[in-house]
Amino acid sequence: MKRFFKDKRKLMIFTIFILVVLAACSSPRDPNTGQVYPEKLIGIDTTFGSQLNQGWFDGIIVWPIAQLINVIAQATDAGIGIIVVTLLLQFATAAFSIKSQVSAQRMQMLQPEMQRIQNKYAGKTDDRSRMMQAQELQQIYAKNNINPFGTILTTFLQFPLILGVYQATQRAQEVVEGSFLNIKLTETPIWGMENGQWVYILIFLLMIVFQFASLKFPQWLQKQRDKNNHVKKKEYADPKNNKNNMAGSMNMMMYGSLGMIAIFAINWPLSMSFYWLVSSIARIIQNIVINKFFINDEK
Repeated sequence: MKRFFKDKRKLMIFTIFILVVLAACSSPRDPNTGQVYPEKLIGIDTTFGSQLNQGWFDGIIVWPIAQLINVIAQATDAGIGIIVVTLLLQFATAAFSIKSQVSAQRMQMLQPEMQRIQNKYAGKTDDRSRMMQAQELQQIYAKNNINPFGTILTTFLQFPLILGVYQATQRAQEVVEGSFLNIKLTETPIWGMENGQWVYILIFLLMIVFQFASLKFPQWLQKQRDKNNHVKKKEYADPKNNKNNMAGSMNMMMYGSLGMIAIFAINWPLSMSFYWLVSSIARIIQNIVINKFFINDEK
C-alpha cells in the first residue's frame, strides 16, 4: 500500500477514477426519465436549511454553488451563469492551485536531474540503494522548495469542489429550465451525437482538446524555456534512452486521466462539459501567468 501511494501515476488515475465513480453514483437524475428528482432541484427560493437537512455536502457545498449559478443566470442565461461561477471558483482557489502548479512546473524543469538519479540507481533493489536514491531526490526537492506530493494533495482537496459543481450544474433550476444560446445544457454529448446536434459534439470536443492542452501546457512551456535558454538535452534525459523515464510516466498519467474524463463526460449533462471547458481555459491562462511571473525569475 505504501508503494502504491508513492507511485503518483497510479495514484492520480485512481483518484480520478474515484471521482467519476462517485459522481455517477450520486447523480441527482432519475435513471428512467433522465429528469432531476423534484426534491433535488435547487431554485432561488430553496433555503439553505432544506438542503442542509439532506446532508452537509448538499447544504455547505452544492447549495451555494447552485444559487450563484441561479442568480447570475437570471440576469443573463444558464451558460453565462456556469462560466462566471467557474471563473469565480478558479479565482477563489487560485492561491492554492498556483502554488501547486509552480511546484509541478519546477519538477518539470528538474526532470533531467531527477532522471540522472534514477538511472544512477537503476537495477539496484537493496534497501541501502533505495534509501540513497530517496535522499538524493529529497535534497533536490528541498533545494528547489518542491513538495512532490503537492499536486496530488491539491487533487484530493479539489474533489469536494468538483463533485459540488457536478451536482450544482444539474440541480440549479436556471440550468434545468434555461439554456445557453438555445442549447439545452441538461442534454448529454451522446444525445447530441444520436440526434445530429453538432453543437453538442463541438462543445464536447472542445472540452477534450482544451483539457489535453491544459495538461500538456507546462511541458510545452518548459520546452520553450529550454529553447530560449539554449539548454541542450543530456543523454540520460532522453526518453529514448530510458525505459522507465519519469516523463513517460507523467504522460501516461495525463493520457489515462484524459481518457477517463472523456469516457464518463460523454454521458454527463453538457453543463459539466461546459464547466470542464471553462476550467481548462482558465488553467491554461493561469499557467501562462505562472510561467511569466513565477518561473522565469528562477533560472
